[in-house]
This record gives sequence, C-alpha cells and structure tokens, in this order.
Amino acid sequence: MSTSALYHLVYQSAATAPFTDQDLEAILIRSRAWNTAHGLTGVLLYSHGEIMQVLEGTKQEVQYIFERIERDNRHQQVVKLSDGPIEQRNFSQWSMGFKAVDAQDFNHLSGYLNPAVPDYLTTYSENENISLHELLTAFVKEDEIRY
Repeated sequence: MSTSALYHLVYQSAATAPFTDQDLEAILIRSRAWNTAHGLTGVLLYSHGEIMQVLEGTKQEVQYIFERIERDNRHQQVVKLSDGPIEQRNFSQWSMGFKAVDAQDFNHLSGYLNPAVPDYLTTYSENENISLHELLTAFVKEDEIRY
C-alpha cells in the first residue's frame, strides 16, 4: 500500500477521569491543529468518560496517532474496533469533528463494546465489524456535530 493511500481506524476507550468541557476544548484545539498539519480527519464521540473516535488519513499517520493514544495516560481500555483502507474520507470537512452523546447512543452501533460489562472483550471479533466506519458516518450525520 502506498503511503498516500487513505486509511481509517476506529477505536473506543474509557477516560481515566471524566473530561470537563475545558478538557475537551483543549483536546480538540490541540487535535485539530495536529490533524490539519498531518492530513488527518475524523470525529470524536464522547459520553461520560466513554470515547469512540474515527481517524482518517495515510496509514502511517493514522497508526502513529493511534499508538500515541494507546500510550496516553488519559485513556484506558483502548480497543481498536476497525481499521483498513478506505476509498474516500467520510469526515473530510473536519480536522476533528466532535459530538457529545448519551451513553445509550453508543449501544446501537455494531462493534460497540460496553466496558462496564464484565469480560466485554471475550466476545469481540474484528471480522464482525467490517462496516463500523460506515455506521459511525451515518450515526454522526443524523444529528448536529459541534466542530
């Protein structure tokens, strides 16, 4: 795969401590600046400490930022839900779109794993989540996104 081919990654995590509005604003300001400089787009869904994010860009950039997220002490239980090549960006208008949602809004998404459920990783299979990127695209287009 060439380094300029488009790639996506979807992950979920739990915040080690709930983010305040000020925390979220600071994260979005830094993320948007970084993403713009590195050709990344995507969307961040946040609900009471639960995070789900789509990243789009070159494979190298997407994997680099995901590795940083995995090491970030603000995240725990980081689980990659879906990744792979994409033909076009679904979030090209956002260096980082953002939507605060209620926890139950995540439950209808194929591939969402509820970290509050004991042994939630034992039933996970990446092969069952092939269309997760498209589902998240539809999910965030249903309602207003703050960006």
